Amino acid sequence: MQMTELDSNNSALEANVFDHGLQGFRAIDETILNFKDELENLAVFADEKTGKKVAKLIHQTETLEPSITFIGQIKAGKTSLINAMIGSPEFLPADVNPWTSVVTSVHLNAHRSDQSSKARFQFFNEAEWDQLVSDGGRIGKLAARVGADDEVDKLNAQIAEMREKTRKSLGRKFELLLGQEHNYGYVDDDLIQRYVCKGDDDEDDDSPDQQGRFVDITKSADLFLSRPVIPVALTLRDTPGVNDTFMMREQITINAIRDSRICVVVLSAHQALTTMDMAMIRLIANLKSREILIFVNRIDELPDPAAQIPEIHQSIIDAMRKNNAPTNVDIVYGSAQWANDALLNQIDNMHEDSIAALANWSKSKFSKESETLDKSELAWLASGIPSLFEALSTRIQEGSFKDLTQKIARSAINIGRGLEATKHVIISETDGSTARKIDPETLSADLDRVEHDLVERMKKSTEDISNNFIARIDQSYERFLERATASLIDHLERNGEDAVWEYSPMGLRLLLSSSYQVALNKMKSLSGEVNAAAADMITDLYIKLYDVKIEGFKIEPVAVPHIPPPVGIGQTIALDIQSGWWKGWWQRRKGYQAFAKDFQELIRTETDPIINDLKTTQVGLFQDATMAALTGFLADQRGILMDVSRRSEMEREDLDVLFGAVERDLRQEGLELTIEELGYYAE
Repeated sequence: MQMTELDSNNSALEANVFDHGLQGFRAIDETILNFKDELENLAVFADEKTGKKVAKLIHQTETLEPSITFIGQIKAGKTSLINAMIGSPEFLPADVNPWTSVVTSVHLNAHRSDQSSKARFQFFNEAEWDQLVSDGGRIGKLAARVGADDEVDKLNAQIAEMREKTRKSLGRKFELLLGQEHNYGYVDDDLIQRYVCKGDDDEDDDSPDQQGRFVDITKSADLFLSRPVIPVALTLRDTPGVNDTFMMREQITINAIRDSRICVVVLSAHQALTTMDMAMIRLIANLKSREILIFVNRIDELPDPAAQIPEIHQSIIDAMRKNNAPTNVDIVYGSAQWANDALLNQIDNMHEDSIAALANWSKSKFSKESETLDKSELAWLASGIPSLFEALSTRIQEGSFKDLTQKIARSAINIGRGLEATKHVIISETDGSTARKIDPETLSADLDRVEHDLVERMKKSTEDISNNFIARIDQSYERFLERATASLIDHLERNGEDAVWEYSPMGLRLLLSSSYQVALNKMKSLSGEVNAAAADMITDLYIKLYDVKIEGFKIEPVAVPHIPPPVGIGQTIALDIQSGWWKGWWQRRKGYQAFAKDFQELIRTETDPIINDLKTTQVGLFQDATMAALTGFLADQRGILMDVSRRSEMEREDLDVLFGAVERDLRQEGLELTIEELGYYAE
């Protein structure tokens, strides 16, 4: 059954359940349309070459596709939640293989040049596959480091079984498929099952449509759907559950969070916060509060949601505070099951306990709405999906959407300023009121000097900040090891070697996070200063080129780019794990000095990847992004300025061709008004 479109007879549409919660997305859509109108107005005043630049900005506006990553334990209900949000209760399979490392991205209403591709599946390359299965993921590495030979043997046996099944299923194609990509012009259940969902062990291995045939080597799945009922483009990214035995997917989850501006943590209401839930909270601890949403799912399984949810809420806040995560995040309570039952118009068929929970929660939270809504709408409202939509739209409006419109508006204003300057210099020169001050060659040389000075300033200053940051975290790291080792020695002296010692790595995470924030703030301040200086220098060049005297004439600086958060700080290390491994680790040590020496070696090996991630990935992200923003701005301004310089040699009649001989002054007023309107988006 093909599932690329909503069924026109879908009861969800008849019940109008999607009318609830989409107001914020409709407001974003309206803003996009108004913003595009202003850009199209600017295009009216542009010639062919400048018009292409404006068209590029319009395309960037049209292709805005905010991404939202969902993380949570297996069976927390992430997939069911996404199915409800897209209006297709059975679209993504919820019974994924615990081994599966597939990140599934559902692209809603994506604006793409190639609309023929509806599904894209990317396989692990050979190096990624070897890393995934050669050492049992991070648990395998930890087990080996603490000397848990039994655990290592157990993991190796399971890995060998997985590897053999995969090779048997794919045969000689196995090596050929690694690193490849499969594209399809349709999306259906069989296709998704083949790449994302576990197959039965007794299936025919030779069947081309074998369920789960490619699942073990599939790295990511991209599915493209049209959902006109949702007024904007969105990407909903479903990640593998984090509570697998091997922790093979922790890095996959970290990368997925980095790739999105918004993270939805899905918890299960009927379970107390587990160790793995705490691990997720660690991962989001370095996100800003406006980048996090918590959805507490499965409240349909609570006997008394109205009474129990306040207790759950307080436990979550306490856990966030304990892990130094933001405590002012929005927490939404609901049930993906209720939402999907509402979509399928199956409220009457729900289990009686679920019906009772729905009545209990609705009476507590939506007593007024229950008087005007039908049962499907009430279940949809109680499911939490409308509240989740509203919270997401607010974050998109304040985050990625605002950043993009600001960036595009500033570029558009600068294009408009170039058009203003073009008209001014042509009229002034042909009237004889001013004369050329520098020729194009001199202007180009001046631009080279400006670019060299600014790039060198940015490069040197970011390197200085980075070096200071690296020195600071190295010191923090060594102090942590000294304190931890001292604590270990003290424990041994007081309790001997039979009592297992525990030590929290939270102190190290706090030190790393604090150091990073200091460095990040310095880099943001530097980037803002250099970008402002670049805009001032370009403005001066306009004045130097010709005596440009346009009221309020000023080039807009490029905005400081967004940098993904240092999620890797929350990565699990040996001290986070409470298991029998530590007991085995103790039993293999002999003498206090061996304890101290081996402990330092273990923790240093464990935390080095976190430290290196901060030193290289995070610092590199900022250096690359800020430099790209600066050089991109300078390249755009070079193009505009050189155009102004060349056009200044035009005759007055050419000006009439460029701007239109009739009502030229009115067109100039229109250009000024358009620039003014774009200024509201640039703020």
